[in-house]
Amino acid sequence: VTRIRVNKCYRVLTYARAGGCLPAHVDLHRDLGDGGPPTTHTFLLYLSDDPEGGSTSLLSALPGDDALALSGGLVDGARTTLYAVHPKAGRLFLMPNACPHEAAGVVRAPKVLIRGELRLR
Repeated sequence: VTRIRVNKCYRVLTYARAGGCLPAHVDLHRDLGDGGPPTTHTFLLYLSDDPEGGSTSLLSALPGDDALALSGGLVDGARTTLYAVHPKAGRLFLMPNACPHEAAGVVRAPKVLIRGELRLR
């Protein structure tokens, strides 16, 4: 990696209640407005702890996912969890935009994090 460009627009996400989750998806590539290619990775900075739930799980890809990735969609089907990251305040997690992932149900609400995108080249 020789260059890193961070999207200036980021979001603070709050899962206010126990059970809050997000189904399997991929993140959209964002235009950084600099004439270069779009973002390549998503970062999550956790601002709260949930050792019992709320993990972000990286999932296996299925044939056909690539065709739906531009809209954030995935092909229906069973997926294997490759790795799970549990929310811990101060933990920074970086993943490729096109990696299928999901957010498991929160146990200890609120789950709070900052989500943003960057481009690695």
